[in-house]
Amino acid sequence: MKKLGILAAAILAMATIGMSQTTYSNIESMSGITSCSTCAGSGGNGTAATYWMKQGVSSPSLDGKSTQFFLGGSTPYSDAMWTKRVSNSANYHHFVFDAYYYVTNPSAVQGLEFNITNYSNQKGYTYGFTCSIKDGGVWKYSAPKSSTSTMSQMYWASTGISCPAPKAYSWIHVQFEGARTSDNKVQLLSLTINGSKHYLNKTMYARSCPSGWSGVTTHIQLNGDSKQDDYSLWADKWMVKLS
Repeated sequence: MKKLGILAAAILAMATIGMSQTTYSNIESMSGITSCSTCAGSGGNGTAATYWMKQGVSSPSLDGKSTQFFLGGSTPYSDAMWTKRVSNSANYHHFVFDAYYYVTNPSAVQGLEFNITNYSNQKGYTYGFTCSIKDGGVWKYSAPKSSTSTMSQMYWASTGISCPAPKAYSWIHVQFEGARTSDNKVQLLSLTINGSKHYLNKTMYARSCPSGWSGVTTHIQLNGDSKQDDYSLWADKWMVKLS
């Protein structure tokens, strides 16, 4: 069964090669990135953190212009999320996330989240992963409890792929690939960390969302731990490919 799953994922990935593809590069340097703190908590209703971002950072950077995302404050387990709407179109069926991140104080990190969501016809097709460093030390994916689940009813399910604290002062490369199936479900195809590719082939329901929501967003989220120690994440070469 595992070999069949890998084959199915590979066939679907190959089938999308010939499709028209739109690439959004260097998202961390774009204007119009929005941010929030309480909305990044459990069920979209968490506690407030101190947070900010600084674009155009020359060091550390891979291309001379990274963006620093900072999380701090005094309330334990407070989070912050930075989101960019990359497209107003909902007419996509294949999604690739690709970014590099860098931290100097990994002992302060509770977890890190990376996401693409496609909104269409009152459905949110969520392709989201979190490196749950201090909650199991594994990569987890965002999943709905049912076909009618709202955002507050999503939960994190383990991939079984190890995700320990990142090495300080080192760039980590995270990539993932997903698809919207012909029967309008979410399919997670693969997760690749520093060139090590893991085929997932997990299919699940899309979640519900308000009727006015449409398009594609991507976000990076920083999660605070029990001490809410300050830390920063630098992001570079943040890219999303849609087809």
